[in-house]
Amino acid sequence: MSHAEPRVLWVVTDEKPGHRSQQEGLVERLQALAPFDVHWLNIENLKVSLADVLLQRRVQPDLPRPDWILGAGAGTHSLILKLKYRFGAKTILLMRGAFPMALFDANITPVHDNPPKRDNVLPTIGVMNPVLPRYEGRDKATGTFLIGGINDHYQWDDGSTIAQIEAVCHGQPQVQWTLTDSRRSPDRFLPALAAKQIPNLILISHKDTQRGFIKQQLDTTGQLWVTRDSVSMVYECITSGAPTGLLDMKPLRQSRVVKDMNKLLAEGWVQDYTKWNVSQPLPETEKRLWEADRGARWLLSRFGD
Repeated sequence: MSHAEPRVLWVVTDEKPGHRSQQEGLVERLQALAPFDVHWLNIENLKVSLADVLLQRRVQPDLPRPDWILGAGAGTHSLILKLKYRFGAKTILLMRGAFPMALFDANITPVHDNPPKRDNVLPTIGVMNPVLPRYEGRDKATGTFLIGGINDHYQWDDGSTIAQIEAVCHGQPQVQWTLTDSRRSPDRFLPALAAKQIPNLILISHKDTQRGFIKQQLDTTGQLWVTRDSVSMVYECITSGAPTGLLDMKPLRQSRVVKDMNKLLAEGWVQDYTKWNVSQPLPETEKRLWEADRGARWLLSRFGD
């Protein structure tokens, strides 16, 4: 194939937000780096049997034959293997699957999932996401809190979280802070925080945020504080390039998530609330994280750019 001709990429998705976000991040970078004709296929609408493969039956006749097939989520694994043998396409799997890695042409898996050491496996720091890094031109007069909630890894404590938010806001009165919660936040949390009447803090419920709100905050805000239970959000914050700190939470157990957050703190990707002077803005870091871009470049190199 001429490199000037777009590769046909089928993205097989289960539409789960976490999986979709990883796929969008990778696909956006692939399209930025090379010509691709991308087609998104929901597994609910794509039924392929072994007989379809063996008998070379038509699959999605309205779409061009795929060169690459990308899947994320357990429900996509057997399907993309069937499509691989039906079309002879290159297959890419995000995250570890139930099938041996050798069956796929490429796999991109976070280090915390302990991927095997194989030449067709790219370990990443956290999961990929669609966030674009920005290191210059941030509004130093603004800051953002991103709050999670009840989870399996850390003890949720309204009082402790509110006290930390108060301390940061009072410590930096010159900064206009914005806070949004999440679906996991207890209903009582925002009203309890609002009762504190912190003058330089704007509260926005996740129910009231417009589409793209978080993306805009990540792109422009001067600094970010995030609860450490919000794993995907932590990695999006780091990827954004904004100085990022983790609010303190007591671990329920030494889970994979707790160990992963401790590793990020130890390696200096983020700051620890308990060790930071909150009257000072969070520091800019020289570390750079853009795993969607690294994954895209690795795939293009592996499959021949």
